[in-house]
Amino acid sequence: MEDPNVLAAQEWVNKTYSGVAQGYVRCAEDGSTGWETVLSLTQGLQHELGISPTVRNFGPGTFSALEARGGIRPSESNANIVRIVNYALWCKGYPGASPASRWTSTTTDSMNDLIGDAGLSSAATMSNIPTRLLVQFIKALLRMDQFRRVPGGTTEIRSFQQHLNLNYVYGEDITTMDLSPCDGFYSRDVQQAVMKALQFEIGIPRPEIGGYFGANTKAKLKEQPTLSVGSSGDLVHLFTALCVFNSPVVEGEGETTTAIRREYIDKTESFVRAFQKFSQLSVTGKSNFDTWAQLLVSTGNELRATTACDEAEPLTFARAQALSRAGFQIVGRYLDEHLPPEHKDYLGKALTSAELSDILRGGLKVYPIFQWNAKYNWNFTYDKGFEQGDVAEKRAREFGFGRGTCIYFAVDFDATGADMDAVIDYFRGVRAALGRKNRYTYGIYGSRNVCSTVTRRVGATWSFVSGLSWGFSGNLGYPLPANWSFNQIRNGTFSYGSGSFGEAWEIDRNVWRRFSDPGTSVLNPARSAAQDFIDLIQRLFTEALEYNPAVDPYRLVCVFFRQEKYSNLAWRVILESGIDEGWIEHLAAQGITLAGKKHFTDPVTGAPIGTEHLMATLEMCLRSPGTADRVTVGDMGGWAGDLASFYEGWRTVKEQYPNPMLYAQDYLGRRDTVSKFSNDDWVQDTDAFNIMRLIRTEEINLPTAFARYYGTDSPAAGDRVCQRRYTQFFRDRFSSDIGRAQTLARNMLLGVDSDIEVRGGSWFLSGGWSLGGEDRPANIASDLLTGFVLAYAFELAERADAEKGI
Repeated sequence: MEDPNVLAAQEWVNKTYSGVAQGYVRCAEDGSTGWETVLSLTQGLQHELGISPTVRNFGPGTFSALEARGGIRPSESNANIVRIVNYALWCKGYPGASPASRWTSTTTDSMNDLIGDAGLSSAATMSNIPTRLLVQFIKALLRMDQFRRVPGGTTEIRSFQQHLNLNYVYGEDITTMDLSPCDGFYSRDVQQAVMKALQFEIGIPRPEIGGYFGANTKAKLKEQPTLSVGSSGDLVHLFTALCVFNSPVVEGEGETTTAIRREYIDKTESFVRAFQKFSQLSVTGKSNFDTWAQLLVSTGNELRATTACDEAEPLTFARAQALSRAGFQIVGRYLDEHLPPEHKDYLGKALTSAELSDILRGGLKVYPIFQWNAKYNWNFTYDKGFEQGDVAEKRAREFGFGRGTCIYFAVDFDATGADMDAVIDYFRGVRAALGRKNRYTYGIYGSRNVCSTVTRRVGATWSFVSGLSWGFSGNLGYPLPANWSFNQIRNGTFSYGSGSFGEAWEIDRNVWRRFSDPGTSVLNPARSAAQDFIDLIQRLFTEALEYNPAVDPYRLVCVFFRQEKYSNLAWRVILESGIDEGWIEHLAAQGITLAGKKHFTDPVTGAPIGTEHLMATLEMCLRSPGTADRVTVGDMGGWAGDLASFYEGWRTVKEQYPNPMLYAQDYLGRRDTVSKFSNDDWVQDTDAFNIMRLIRTEEINLPTAFARYYGTDSPAAGDRVCQRRYTQFFRDRFSSDIGRAQTLARNMLLGVDSDIEVRGGSWFLSGGWSLGGEDRPANIASDLLTGFVLAYAFELAERADAEKGI
């Protein structure tokens, strides 16, 4: 929306300095504030201070010149400088004086409001503010930093940002430290402010405080006492703030958070343990150096032990053996190189079949990387993504990589918000190319922000984080993505042997996260990644027939998996049966327990699939198969129940997400956050329904259906059904019709054309008594309910389209 005061600022600054101030760059005259406008105002201020040529940066020269004249105060006689202050206030969201050429009480009040919003109202006003601090505020005016909490920001983080300003910028007068934004968000600027505050607290000399995690800072940090339960003080305050900035930690179906405080309590220790486990650190619950480093920078402690690496240089059998003996377990190699050997930038980095064989014989696993022109933003278009995804798929198949292998596509530059739409388009192209055969999944190599954004918006399976590029803006102010598999932390030389019996070459050392991407150890595998689970289903089925021929063996197999998590009263009532303890004891006597059987590997993505939810949903689907226009109990045990829970999650945060489509974008089917309808839920709901349909329509038994659905490759038609899981589900449950999906979702939420059990289940799962009447589906605005069910239908259709290469 056009702001007339901002428009006036733009028109004035362009008219006054265009063609007058050397180096001046005009800003758009559109009434919308932004970097262009404040940088033009900055150049105007530089001109008034006698700086020439002017530059689009409030640097040390501008700061010193302004400090030397005492800042800008109510007594300022230069009308243009006063205009710059008033117009900058308007651009920052504070009232400026009218006319802008005068410093009035409005100007003073707004400056005092800004000082207060920055957390310094108890220390300074325009009547007593020190010159250096005043210049800090003028600099802040001419940046896009916000000092009021913005939507999505938290009051806890904002209070801490104000604490940094009051205690370190003002109280300790750290001259190398700028004012921290006070918007409630963790960002690059806040990360730098925390680093400088920490450097002060651990004894770095003031002139050397620069926000860089260098050798001196590391050495001083290692000297600090270990923080643990019972500790208190400034270091605890900074440490817990860093914990909050790196939270929540997502593990499985839950997440762990903490709070900023000056005391190290039991809850702090619980979070630290979760964070250490998530970050692949030794789990102590205390503030050792590795934990400080991981909280502060994207590399963490770059000298810690690693079990993975990636490299451009080819590996020989001897090199692979040497890496294996040194503790490495997996290596990333490039599937292809598009430059010809005669090109000046040719690196010879492409993998060969002979090298791949040597790597595997040498005792290493492999994860494939694809990178063409990934250092240049012009490479990132849908068409190039499709082209490169196609090449990667063909090369991976030629090498013999098995189904479900994750190929990492690189974003090897500091992609910022302005680049992100292009990066997203590129990965949509990759997804479409791989989706035509759906043999391989895709991951993302890039900064933390790039990895998280691509995962959220396009659905990357795993993230390979370029933590080594610690200076990338996308690695500052962002936590590790929840789906990280590798974190690149150090570049250097690896060597073995000596003289003619040894050699040295360059590698990047990577942390490999436990239970993430398993990599490839076998080429052209004939065995499905899910074969152990398929075999288990067969054995359970056989045992069920022998245990009690009078009891439905399908139910007994499902009961084995849902015995712990899905055995409460509601499940017993809906399924009209409890857990057959005799059956569970019979299996235990055969050495079959649920321990170690709660997950198996998805042959499509290589990610784990939870068996408890899958089999509970399958039992519901078998009891009441939903294929008509009526929402059934089978639906409620799967997609409908999860969608109802997702509705309750949305209404709980309706103030933050008034638009259901935006809430769905951040939480529906995401891999990187805890959600009432996560990606795991999507897979399990979909697979349970599809397996039920196989049993019903093809009249095959349970073990055969699982073998057909998840089994090994075969020329037989219909084999490996899970390769098109969403396409089949969308077709068989909703006739591939977005409108029908919306109608059934709406009916479920409203209790229309639904089984009686669905009405009660939908009411309970979508909020029950916990939501006020105004938030019930029948009472919210019709367009909001339409947007909510449309978000589900769009997500399902998009998943089905991705399997078709669309």
